[in-house]
Amino acid sequence: MKRGFTLVEMMIVVAVLVTLMAITMRIGNIGAETEARTMTIARMQRLENALSGFHAAFGCYPPVKVHGNRSLENQERTINWGNEGEASRWVREVCRSQPLGCRFPFPPNSQVTEAINTLSDLVKEASTMDEYKDVFDQRDNREWAQVGFMSPAESAVTGKLHGKMQETLWSEIKLFQYGVMSFLLPRYLVMMGGAREYYEGDGGEGGYAQWSKNNQNPSDPYTGHQVSWGKVYDWVQTYVNGNERMTEDVAKLRMMPSQAASARWMPNLEGICKCNRNIRLFGVDIKAVPGRGNRFDGGIFDGLGIAHLVNALRDTCFSPNDDGNYKDQYLLDEVTVNDGWGNEFYYYSRSPYQSYTLWSSGPDGKTFPPWISRDSLQSNANGTGTGEAAFAAKWTKDDITHLSN
Repeated sequence: MKRGFTLVEMMIVVAVLVTLMAITMRIGNIGAETEARTMTIARMQRLENALSGFHAAFGCYPPVKVHGNRSLENQERTINWGNEGEASRWVREVCRSQPLGCRFPFPPNSQVTEAINTLSDLVKEASTMDEYKDVFDQRDNREWAQVGFMSPAESAVTGKLHGKMQETLWSEIKLFQYGVMSFLLPRYLVMMGGAREYYEGDGGEGGYAQWSKNNQNPSDPYTGHQVSWGKVYDWVQTYVNGNERMTEDVAKLRMMPSQAASARWMPNLEGICKCNRNIRLFGVDIKAVPGRGNRFDGGIFDGLGIAHLVNALRDTCFSPNDDGNYKDQYLLDEVTVNDGWGNEFYYYSRSPYQSYTLWSSGPDGKTFPPWISRDSLQSNANGTGTGEAAFAAKWTKDDITHLSN
């Protein structure tokens, strides 16, 4: 007669199984961590190659203007160093004062508008569900999600922006963001997809000052004569709608020196960019495919989970008056590059732009501005090790940093 397991034997078996599961999970986590780190370093190297190509072509690294504030002391509100989560969010915005990504209006077509409305309804519904309570635990996240957002292609939003045509500061109008990628990519081909009036204006001239002040009016590469932005816009539409069919207009567009130079380093950007649509430039597909490397690489239309979707949308939603009015918000398209943990890389270069710092915030997603001297920080502000210096040391401990040669 066979005897059954005793209670002690059963407990031993359970303990062994639990131990084996813990070891397996730990090995899996180590593997995922190693993969994320390897991807981060590889992408940094490819970005470095593109930046070196830009320097060789133009004699400097991307001269990204400061978008926002670079000082910790002059924020619109005082940083609460006693709340690590709140403090890290504010410091992150300071670190992004020279953003890596570029942002621009979505093309005015019904497919994009319909997709944005569908996403808006999805997020609004999720904000009321207990299943996603943790995602919307912050009051501003919940209010924003419940109201929804609009597309810049819609006439109502265009009307709100029309009064700001003469403003040039990105921090005030938030229609274009000229980050590092707007210099590394052929800017016209990527960023001229919005409505014509953003670039040329209602009467054929003018456009939005934010575009015209940041872009030198181009010349026809065949004749040398100056070309209007409306004409360039038409060429871009031919390029986008013709799937790169080599018409004379597309050939002119690709031959413009400001656009053609990027063909030299474009292969370095193949398959590593986070964007909302498939973008092929000089035969190179730059969009990263979620799942092939980094599950965070998808654009906002790529079916990410609600938690990541909310963060992605929050990062690309803006208000014309920057007054916190959720009902006035609109969405911008973007192209950027994320590290292996799904966080956008950081970039810093100061005039005359002969050097740069490129870095990842690491697995914890927190970092600190490299241009702020640690000696100037308040250490141990409240006697518990939670002062500025303590956070700076803690948040940068796992950062991955590359300095230019």
